[in-house]
Formats: sequence, structure tokens, C-alpha cells
Amino acid sequence: MKQNVHIILASESPRRRDLLTQAGLSFDVNKSNADENCDIDEPSRYVISLASIKCNEVTERFIGKCNRDTVIVAADTIVALGNDILGKPEDSNDALKTLMNLSGKSHAVYTGVMCVLIKAGADSISDSFSFYEKTTVNMYDFSESEVLDYIATGEPFDKAGSYGIQGFGVRLVKSIEGDYNNVVGFPLSRFIHEMTKRGFISFV
Repeated sequence: MKQNVHIILASESPRRRDLLTQAGLSFDVNKSNADENCDIDEPSRYVISLASIKCNEVTERFIGKCNRDTVIVAADTIVALGNDILGKPEDSNDALKTLMNLSGKSHAVYTGVMCVLIKAGADSISDSFSFYEKTTVNMYDFSESEVLDYIATGEPFDKAGSYGIQGFGVRLVKSIEGDYNNVVGFPLSRFIHEMTKRGFISFV
């Protein structure tokens, strides 16, 4: 695999960093400081909107300053039970309420990705594209004591939906339908496909 552009990841998420590294991509991290307020209720549009807000904030810092072709990548992941968007828990009680509401049910994980290309020396955006992935997650029926034990690990507090499938939270998950990495926080396979389609990544 040949990487034909410089990549800037607009996120400090360790999970997203790990996935890009796993794919053999080189990149720099430049966290977005954008205000992430969004009044959109529909989950797929919500994640695209927030990814765009993050990407645009970082893009403004680099326009006119890139000495090589650069793609800025931003993402946002949410958990949705029906059309109810579940964010990160405020505290232990909020995590308990969220997880007990997910018990024995299926929910969806959406990740929106926004990418912007800045050509070397350009003072404007040369190209952009966005997409989202949806994965259905089926949960076991679990008891309050199981949830409290999980909350005690501290893992739920920085996770949308109050659980992490890549950690201790996997014990709550019965099965998934779709991309596993999307539940972790970044649809890596789709990203590589979209980048390859545009010549930003090539295989020789």
C-alpha cells in the first residue's frame, strides 16, 4: 500500500489512532476544538454534521500552509436506540440507566467521517467527501449487578452509549451486524476504500 497524501487526524481518540496505525497509515494528530453542538435529531445526519464541524475547524488552521497534499480526517461516533441518540454518560447513575435500557435490545452505532483535501500550496479546499457507517449491535440480557460490576472498571465514562466493545464491555454484546471497527469508533475498511477510489492511497 502506498500513501499518496499526508493525513491529519482531527481527533485525539486513542481508538482511531490505533486503527489508522493498524492499517499501516502514517498521520499526524491535530485535535479539533470546535463547539460540537448540533440540533439534528436523525442519527446519520447528526454524525456527518458533527464530523464536518470538527473537520472544518481544523481545516481552517491548515489552508495555505500545506507544503504537500494533505487530507484532514474527522469522525464522530454515536449510539442510537431507535432515533434516541445516546452520548457519553454524565456519571455512574447515567451509565447504569443507559446500559439497563440497552439490555436485551438491539441498537445502532453510527460513525460519520468527513475528509477534506488541501493541495500543496493551495489557499482553498481542493476536494472533500463524507460518509457514514451503521452497525447493529445486539445486547445480552444482563442484570443490574453485572452492569454495576462493569461500571466499576471505569470504562464506560468516555464511551458513547456507556460501553466499549473493544474492552470489558464486550461481555455485554451478543452479536453485531456490520463493521466491528465502526463500533470501536472508525469504519477503517470503508475509509481505505474511499481514499483508494480517489487515488489518495494506491496498491502496487
